[in-house]
Amino acid sequence: MKRIFAGTITVMVTLFTAGALFAASSDTITLNYEVQAINEINIDDASVTLTVNTAVAGSQPTQVSQATTYDITTNCSTNGKKLTAAINTAMPAGLTLSLNVAAPTGGSSTGTTTITNVAADVVTGIDAVAESDIAMTFYLNATAGAGVIGAASKTLTLTLVDAS
Repeated sequence: MKRIFAGTITVMVTLFTAGALFAASSDTITLNYEVQAINEINIDDASVTLTVNTAVAGSQPTQVSQATTYDITTNCSTNGKKLTAAINTAMPAGLTLSLNVAAPTGGSSTGTTTITNVAADVVTGIDAVAESDIAMTFYLNATAGAGVIGAASKTLTLTLVDAS
């Protein structure tokens, strides 16, 4: 019985040692990866307030403006994206809303652009970029004929879209 036990132990030690001697010292693994399209835009303030309340006698009411900033991240191709802006419904008669959006590095601003309920380009030629605190300024012009308009609001949508 002792011989069988000793023999079994010897075989087990031999197999264990042989396995360790023939074990691989390295191995490989396949790594699968991808980078999907990233297109993010964020306006830094939740709202801006534009109040027309002055004029020079004999002239139309004085234009008002309010600045804010936006952040953008996109991994698009060269000149692959543009920014458009639109409001949810048309402005009342006698009021004009405009927007000037500075471009991120590599892009081109269209300058001060009248904003309506139809999307208008405000930045074109956007390359892959990740930038924050880029300037944008809203302008409100009113004619005397607009009369008195009570406090109201519009929702502006700034959209990062394909350039083509």
